[in-house]
Amino acid sequence: MEHADVLVPGRRLFEDLYFCGGGRSVCLPGHSFGPDVRFNYLIHYIISGKGIFETDSQRYPLCQGQAFLIKPGVSTFYQADTDEPWNYLWISFQGRLADQVVRDLGIGHKHPVFSCENGSLLVEIMDRLFAASGSGSSLYQHSQLLAFLHVLAGQPGAGQNTGSLKNRANYHIDRALAFIRANYSNHLNVSDIANYLGISRVYLFTLFQEHMGQSPQEYLSSFRLGCARELLTTTAIPINEVALLCGYKNAGVFASAIDTISYSCGYEDPAVFSRAFKKKYRMAPLSYRAALLQNLPSPR
Repeated sequence: MEHADVLVPGRRLFEDLYFCGGGRSVCLPGHSFGPDVRFNYLIHYIISGKGIFETDSQRYPLCQGQAFLIKPGVSTFYQADTDEPWNYLWISFQGRLADQVVRDLGIGHKHPVFSCENGSLLVEIMDRLFAASGSGSSLYQHSQLLAFLHVLAGQPGAGQNTGSLKNRANYHIDRALAFIRANYSNHLNVSDIANYLGISRVYLFTLFQEHMGQSPQEYLSSFRLGCARELLTTTAIPINEVALLCGYKNAGVFASAIDTISYSCGYEDPAVFSRAFKKKYRMAPLSYRAALLQNLPSPR
């Protein structure tokens, strides 16, 4: 478990780049999160202690002064050290230009881990955000997000995109992930993705198994579940509406997807969703939301 202080985002003012939340977490030994996918970009900065971060079958041991990026739609896992558990701060953002901003910082899917020599400035920014959280200033939150990213832009190597030209397989995967992020709420299915890419479902399945470690259907369902968790975390939208916004025709389908990571029709009882959510995230949906709002321990 962990103790988490969480910032709730204010009103969205800009579509190009906007603040989606932030917080500080003090973790108990061995506390973990995931594997799961997230709805927005997140940057975690380690204030003290140690832990590990896993993504794309890569394992990164991390310590004080380092940071890691979580991209939307990418499955990740992270865990505090059992002897020196980490404390970290995190900030979440999204927008039409978020991809470009991350690329300009020189971090991303291939380089999710980096060091920050000016971490004390990131701590100060988070302190200012919490000090102003009662004022409900959306504009101030946006300004501090830009300040946070500006600190990262000043790190050695920032702005140098070290990625090489993608081969054809990576190109298909990148386009598929972008298509899912843009259309997941429109009852998207695997055939839609294959048709968009102009490839067969069989080849799409092969690509996802090789690069993502799961089928396209499993990935799509996992992504929707991650989006639902984010909506429960950052909004007051009712559970049934969360299911619809995440592309499920009813809460029963949403609930079934949590257990089986696949589509299943015929369940229309929201209570089924609540039980399944609790099974996966160790808290019922309303309890999960309440814990974050009251700064109680939560499985973030």
